[in-house]
Amino acid sequence: MRLRKITDKITVNVVAGTSSVLFSIDMKQTDTTTLLGFYIRKENNKQPQQAYDVHSIKHFQGASPSPNGLYSTEEQPWQSFLWEDYYVSNDGDYLYFFTPVYGQPGNLTYGEKIEIPVDISKAKDGKHELHFNRGVAGSQAYAREFGNRRPDEMPPAEKEKALTWLSKGLKEAMIAFIGQANGHGKGLRCCFYEFIFPEVLQALKDAHASGADVKIIYDSRHEKTKNDKAIETAGIPREMMIRRTADPAFLQHNKYMVLLEDEQPVAVSTGSTNITEKAIFGHCNTLHIVRDPAIAENYLKHWEGLESDPLNEAARANAIAIKQDPKIVSSGTTTLFSPRPGTKVLKLYSQLIANSQRLVCGMFPFSFNKGIKSAITQDTEHLKYIIIDKKTKNTTLVTNDVDNVIIYGGSYDEPLYGWAQEVDSGELFYSGVNFIHNKVILIDPLSDDPIVITGSANFSDNSILRNDENTMVIRGDRDVADSYFTEFARIFNHYASRQDTIKLKPHNTATNYNPSILETNPANWTASFYKSTALKFKRRDMFSAMNATVIP
Repeated sequence: MRLRKITDKITVNVVAGTSSVLFSIDMKQTDTTTLLGFYIRKENNKQPQQAYDVHSIKHFQGASPSPNGLYSTEEQPWQSFLWEDYYVSNDGDYLYFFTPVYGQPGNLTYGEKIEIPVDISKAKDGKHELHFNRGVAGSQAYAREFGNRRPDEMPPAEKEKALTWLSKGLKEAMIAFIGQANGHGKGLRCCFYEFIFPEVLQALKDAHASGADVKIIYDSRHEKTKNDKAIETAGIPREMMIRRTADPAFLQHNKYMVLLEDEQPVAVSTGSTNITEKAIFGHCNTLHIVRDPAIAENYLKHWEGLESDPLNEAARANAIAIKQDPKIVSSGTTTLFSPRPGTKVLKLYSQLIANSQRLVCGMFPFSFNKGIKSAITQDTEHLKYIIIDKKTKNTTLVTNDVDNVIIYGGSYDEPLYGWAQEVDSGELFYSGVNFIHNKVILIDPLSDDPIVITGSANFSDNSILRNDENTMVIRGDRDVADSYFTEFARIFNHYASRQDTIKLKPHNTATNYNPSILETNPANWTASFYKSTALKFKRRDMFSAMNATVIP
């Protein structure tokens, strides 16, 4: 959902997804000469008692210390023309107030208050339902609320609170999807890689016990020992389970469930989320539900092609029979399954990146196809924002273009500038992929013709040639693009701030600069938003250029 509020001197552009809202503010530069920032307030129309002033960790020099390290923007204004609200529910109805702040610390004056209504429930398109977990276990919020403790070391009530916060509705949506298979005439056809989280195993067992027809293909190659132990512990009847053992060097890497009614596919739940505690509560993941019988039927065909545990050659033939390699991306949702005979789809993704006009976003947990890397690192005049789980020899992207911003996962390993020490999901659960597990590419997400590429395949050659995988390419659905883009921005900004702060620490120490201190000279924080070659200008300009509904 894209909105625009226009006043005499200020325009606020809004992009709302199902779990985040982004705001971009436009002003003439001549109106910013005494601008110290913005006072931001949020109200909840469904729960008026939850109204509050937005706080941040930044403050003017000499401000009285805050007990929790957070300061109200009424007295310590937000110094950016971009702001993001990551604390929204997918059915929330909110009012936001932006007030420009002028003057000097201790003698602030306030301009005209701008009111912006945002009803998140209107950001849904009915067919696609998206859920994103918190995905940032290493955060100031987790440090404040839960003291960086492992959930398994907490008392039961506090553990439940911590896991609910980390899940952010993803686990609950997964359990609810399974719960729709609740009796005779209903069914589920599932494909899983890691299959060990007890609550999901129990939900599937309960569905089977209710009379639903539940069948599960699971990886019995790399994950055999852990999966078999979890299945035995949960007491899942063996007649529900189908081992994937052929071609043991490859992976059954899917994470999907097809819902059946009267033996007909009606919906599918897919995404990047393995059935593990860490996937649901730790590193960032997506649960993407599509309520479209035609899409669900393609997933069912893929499942039926894997049911007999075929060798790679037969699995490839089944994937191609469902959908040949497309030469172009058509409007709507295209489903692509692996393994495939060649990597033409990766070349297509590279071409989409190369032909982008204003913005490319990418989330990669591992190394990926060299053609995609080349397209990302090419010198262009528009933005390419990329997040990778960790920096290794195979994931290091070299580019001379300042518009190509490459970010790697990380956290504050020590207290810094008043910010608390953080832990990552490996410390809360177990080691491995600790930050980024989504597999997503967004092409011009704020345009009228956005493209979202999402699924289980991680854009490597192996994910196309060897593994059992699924991908959706969604073109022209602005609501879906908005949800993915706002989620991407949440994760990107989280890790970008940490990477930049840690990188600049030696320079900041040498120059006695503290990034938690607000500027008192407006030009020091506003100038880069008006320099046409600067990243901040280009980011703000994307919002200004998008088509949006003007609100009164």
